[in-house]
Amino acid sequence: MRYEILCTRCNRRAEEGDMRCGCGAPLTVKYSIEGRWKDDNKESIARYLALLPVKSLPLIHTGWTPVAQRSNAIFKMEYLSAGGSFKDRGACIATEKAKELGAEEIAVDSSGNSAIAFSLFAKMLGLKAEIFVPATAPQGKKNLLRFLGANVHEIDGKREEVNREAMKHKFYVGHWWNPYFIEGTKTVAFEAFEQTKKMDCAIDCAIAPVGSGTLFLGLYKGFRELIELGELEKMPKLIAVQAGGYASLCEDSNMEESKLADGIAIKDPPRKREISRAIEDSNGECIVVNDREIAEALIDLRDMGFIVEPTSATAYAAFKKAKPEGKTLIPLTGSGLKLLDELIKIQKDVENR
Repeated sequence: MRYEILCTRCNRRAEEGDMRCGCGAPLTVKYSIEGRWKDDNKESIARYLALLPVKSLPLIHTGWTPVAQRSNAIFKMEYLSAGGSFKDRGACIATEKAKELGAEEIAVDSSGNSAIAFSLFAKMLGLKAEIFVPATAPQGKKNLLRFLGANVHEIDGKREEVNREAMKHKFYVGHWWNPYFIEGTKTVAFEAFEQTKKMDCAIDCAIAPVGSGTLFLGLYKGFRELIELGELEKMPKLIAVQAGGYASLCEDSNMEESKLADGIAIKDPPRKREISRAIEDSNGECIVVNDREIAEALIDLRDMGFIVEPTSATAYAAFKKAKPEGKTLIPLTGSGLKLLDELIKIQKDVENR
């Protein structure tokens, strides 16, 4: 076997398809890294199939999103993915693995983007999608879920309550707990490493929004595996970004609860311990941003040509606050085209200040 499933706390080995260890902790995929790790003839996440826990991938282009440099910021345009967010990467791997393990349907909890990604790949693979979302999720995202044929369950309450309802389902594969999901998001680090190498520059720092932490941990895991492969000399500094009122990792100075960053409105993510370790290991930090900073960053990004959702803008808001040294990778996580009414309102609010 090229890999094994291990507990992140007690290191006990788990079985394929398990979502958590018997001790209650999340699981991770550990590789025996050797030999050729990429296929230079492919420009999608299939390029890295040797380091992914699946036998094959759905026939749709996933990954290899473009990068754009603005001064010392390197933006990776994840919002241009087929499902409109970086979540396509994780859902692609997790859904393919579910099919390999014999599932005929999947259950997922999400504020929108993850649900869209899972619904898209479930449709392609012939799986039924049971999707649990907060009743307050953006209407545009809920409409898209129904267009994709998902059975949408709107749950009153916070994201934690949505998660509890989804986990009652037999075929739960949600990204909070799914160890295969992070295997997809780590390919952001692989691609960014290769793309910036062609640009003759190196990534000194990476900033990512953190709710459940699947992108942040994917970046950490991807860079860590590149170091183990001998491709990368040192770990970039990793900056975790959280929204006011949802700062489980750092002090938010009693900020008001964010109304804009719905994609990271999670107060107690299951992988918080792992995220903290990744911050420490990378000599990183955690930054909290408020809605005013998010809104201003969103308009700044629009003016640079990036039409993204407010949660995506949290990373650029943190970049403006932190002013990190060197080249900084900023994944732009989700498309703003899913919620244009909200973007227009934010624009008017900024202009009226």
